[in-house]
Amino acid sequence: MTLTSHAIVLLAKLFSGFTVRWIECQPETSQRIYFANHTSHLDAVLLWSALPRHLRKITRPVAAKDYWAKGWLKPHMANSFNALLVDRKEIKVHKSPIDIMLQQMGDVYSLIIFPEGGRAEGDEEMDTVKSGVC
Repeated sequence: MTLTSHAIVLLAKLFSGFTVRWIECQPETSQRIYFANHTSHLDAVLLWSALPRHLRKITRPVAAKDYWAKGWLKPHMANSFNALLVDRKEIKVHKSPIDIMLQQMGDVYSLIIFPEGGRAEGDEEMDTVKSGVC
């Protein structure tokens, strides 16, 4: 993990004041898919930061390539989290986002996904799950 990722985790914990409660499951290294509704770019940061350090090393947030590959700061941030950037524009039947995620997970990584696609309006309820889950 990079110095940038350590700094972001520290800032996320400091500014959010969050505490983590593991209810009916404990953090462990078995592969998982973490998901949540998506109301802010900070969702992935806070979710990732809530994981113990050893799990952050093997957990990759899934993010939109068309957004996170632009400029110099966004790609640097995505790289700091070892984000899996998925192309939402060029979806092909033989190379779907789901296939890419499964391939990138391998036998090691867990993923953080936002099945609603883009950011939601802030409702408590989950929106419709988008095809491709990205």
